[in-house]
Amino acid sequence: MNKIKEIKDFLISCRCVLLRYNPIRSECGLVKIGNPSSASPVFVSGNYFHTVKRIEKELRGLDCYLLVCDSAGINVWCASGVCDFNEHKIADAVNSTGLSGIVCHRRLILPLLCASGVNLGALEKECGFKGVFGPADFRDIKKYVNGGFKLNPQMRLVRFAFAERYYNAFGMFAVFLLPVIALKIIAGKKHEGKIHFLLLMNFLNIFSNFMLYDRLPFKYPANNSLFIGAIIQSAIAAYSVFKKPFKLASFLFYSLSAFAINFLVSIDMLGSTPFYKTTIAHWLASGDNKSLFQPLISKDLCSGCGSCAQVCPKGLFTETGGSISVDYSRECCECLACVKQCAAGAIKNKNGRTFKDDIKSIENIDQIMI
Repeated sequence: MNKIKEIKDFLISCRCVLLRYNPIRSECGLVKIGNPSSASPVFVSGNYFHTVKRIEKELRGLDCYLLVCDSAGINVWCASGVCDFNEHKIADAVNSTGLSGIVCHRRLILPLLCASGVNLGALEKECGFKGVFGPADFRDIKKYVNGGFKLNPQMRLVRFAFAERYYNAFGMFAVFLLPVIALKIIAGKKHEGKIHFLLLMNFLNIFSNFMLYDRLPFKYPANNSLFIGAIIQSAIAAYSVFKKPFKLASFLFYSLSAFAINFLVSIDMLGSTPFYKTTIAHWLASGDNKSLFQPLISKDLCSGCGSCAQVCPKGLFTETGGSISVDYSRECCECLACVKQCAAGAIKNKNGRTFKDDIKSIENIDQIMI
């Protein structure tokens, strides 16, 4: 029976990867891992099915609880930014599972990447449990536990490892695949070669950009996408010239369709938080997709608590003797976790009102303008 369930879970996870923009929700509730006691730690997760199964697998060998909370079936980083994962969702899960009667402590270990949407003070008031942020990557959980539940600086940093790149590439490929399949059905066999070409262009563009993003010549992924597009355009031109007879209509179809796919992929890269995040207008005007939010510490307001340093997934902040400094050689991804966790409201944007502004979990967004 367990084997059948494992196969079923694997197939559902595959479906999640292929159609990640149409996610499957895992059932919310309390999951026992190993043989937990009332003193065992409680880890918190959203209810994106694929992530829940990966976390359960990673937690094997530990005696603990996994509290699966409603995140609208999407990953906690995205869900937190758009208010689909917050202190209310976590408190609901705590109360509905009767967690206070199951464990003797009042401590929840939250994924660090939900820091942009969770108010820790409000969470404790609402359910009596204190939230602490654990590693940014669930693959560091065992190291975190074995280290006495202490985060080292590397555990706070977001990694865009091979698996994540692979999942993102397949998810984006599926988005472009659906309209191409619809076009194939409409066009029929007469234009089958052109449809297959579109699929190939889609595949080459997306997978090259994601899987090789750290080996391509440009720093910013949107620019690398255009670089890949230029190579594809050169191949189309060479093929069209050397194939006899030259057909202008076919050349224009291949060239323009490849450009359209390439440009759309480039635009999508502008909102990819693991890289950088900027506006289309800024990218078109400047040629870079550097994040427009640049944190500036207001010395008059800063209490030196170090909350910003504890939740920044890019390691921009350093706390030294009660003083916070910003390392501008590292690039912000505009998740705004630092703003959310700064009780003093001391973090402003050096660029004033100019930033992407797609994080909706900040109660008073005007507080970051200067």
